[in-house]
Amino acid sequence: MRSLSEAPDLFAMAGALANLLGAPVTIEDHDARVLAYSDGQMSADQARTATILGRQVPPEYREALRAAGVYRRIATQDGVVYADLADAGMKPRAVVGIRAGDELLGSIWALVPGTLTAAQEKDLLEAAPIVADALLRIRARDDRAGEQVAALLEGGADAEAAAARLGLAGRLTVLAVATTDATRVDRTAGALTLRLAASGTTPVSAVLDGVLYVVVPAEADVVHRIAADFLRRGGGPLVAGIGRTVPGPAQAHRSRSDADNIVRMLAGRGAAGVALPIQDAFVDVVTARVAEVIEADDLGDYGPLAALERFDAERGTDLVKTARAYLARGGDVSAAAADLVVHPNTLRNRLRKAQEAVGVDLDDADTRLALMLQLKAAALADRTARDGERWPRRQ
Repeated sequence: MRSLSEAPDLFAMAGALANLLGAPVTIEDHDARVLAYSDGQMSADQARTATILGRQVPPEYREALRAAGVYRRIATQDGVVYADLADAGMKPRAVVGIRAGDELLGSIWALVPGTLTAAQEKDLLEAAPIVADALLRIRARDDRAGEQVAALLEGGADAEAAAARLGLAGRLTVLAVATTDATRVDRTAGALTLRLAASGTTPVSAVLDGVLYVVVPAEADVVHRIAADFLRRGGGPLVAGIGRTVPGPAQAHRSRSDADNIVRMLAGRGAAGVALPIQDAFVDVVTARVAEVIEADDLGDYGPLAALERFDAERGTDLVKTARAYLARGGDVSAAAADLVVHPNTLRNRLRKAQEAVGVDLDDADTRLALMLQLKAAALADRTARDGERWPRRQ
């Protein structure tokens, strides 16, 4: 067991145990999500292959295991549980639960040709508490981290001190995860942090104001890949934003701001199960931020949108609707007219009226930009009034 207890992460533990058993191994959490797996999976069955590729046991195999009582036996038995579901296309498995007292943290699954020897069973049973200790260390680190993570996310000199206490240094990326269901965020915190930790990183996390923040000493593309996979396989109503990778703790607030803005944008669209990095969300985030400034500074009574709205109210015209469709179609008159179910000449006449009667020239690039931002700000205000604030609060 020495090789297992000295393994630096869950993947190394899975590999060490696979060598002891002569069988490929996965370590899974209590929701059948894969935290780590060993090499040597080439001889695995379709269920194991799909589990590793999807980072979670597929629903049809979970149902087969549940119907066969395998999960019940794992939860209630202390010894090795054998699962032989040939009818479901699954090779035999030897399984042991990972426990901390009465709590089932997860399980270890070994793909075996048959019953293990007594010595192999002993190795598998002795591995469980070692893996449990590793999972509890990750959890304990996260539990202690809340105040320090909050300080770290503020940036500056205090962030450097907080990072030192958390054992973080060098390049960092902030991941934010949010949903309208606060209990789901709490449940997600441990599982997602474990997934990131299983990849060899040492993340710290905390739930602040209903948003899960994970600070990861890794590049943004690595964090995005893991978070996107996690949400795609079982994220439900969750959305995630991945901020820029910053050179050190003093700049962590910039990565956090990116992540918050992405989550705010995704939640505003009603997205679910989506994770985006700042690179992919840049345009939407920047325009939404400018729109928020327009709303916050109460500039709604000025500019091209206000002028068009006043004209529509006085004359019963549809210039705002026309401008919105025209801008949404990138200035394509035919496409915008089709959207409005009017003749293209009708749309051209309306645009001409907007310029001549109102002074809003949509051929002018600056006017178009200002109007697009005002329209976005108006949509933001309408959504907030309708649904309430559901996003990370502006820091």
